[in-house]
Amino acid sequence: MNLPAAARRVRSAVRAWRWRRRLAGLPATADGRRLLHIGCSDVDAPGFIKLDARPLPHVHFVRRDITRLTMIPDAALDMVYMCHVLEHVMRPRIVATLKEMAHILRPGGLLRLSVPDFDRIVRLYEAAGRDIRAIAAPLVGGQDYAHNIHYVAFNRDFLADQLLRAGFVGIADWHPHACAHHDFEDWASRPIHLGDRSFPVSLNLEAHKP
Repeated sequence: MNLPAAARRVRSAVRAWRWRRRLAGLPATADGRRLLHIGCSDVDAPGFIKLDARPLPHVHFVRRDITRLTMIPDAALDMVYMCHVLEHVMRPRIVATLKEMAHILRPGGLLRLSVPDFDRIVRLYEAAGRDIRAIAAPLVGGQDYAHNIHYVAFNRDFLADQLLRAGFVGIADWHPHACAHHDFEDWASRPIHLGDRSFPVSLNLEAHKP
């Protein structure tokens, strides 16, 4: 018998058993869907299972490395949402991270992303008279705690390419005030203010697991 393959099957079975035991204590939508909010920070959205690097009171799973979500079995979730999280992953690990999201999503499941949009950041930079301070936070992170550092810059073409390479299909824009399961405010809709002008800074894309 191929021992590594057998070990993987055993680990998968144990993971699924632990997940089933914990499901009763985890949130779900009214119709029974399981949604995961990765990097939820202070947002405590009803119906979402919440994962963050910090042990906040509403967080169900504390995890710094999202490239290996070993506590969640394959095909367990209907949606994964990440807002201004993927830029905190080192560039060589982006596709692996997206593939991990595909593993934990059910067939047809939705991955919904919001990231800082480099093209919009450039427009903000020009409007600010090329003042680097105006774009420091969306470009390189707030850097107010250890994990708040950005490693990757995204625009639509680059993020779409990474999603395709990870096996996702049906890539489309999504709008925070015109979609299901987004009755809260976060950086997906929050602008940066420059004097009396507001500049959206986020790129919002979603895609499906085949």
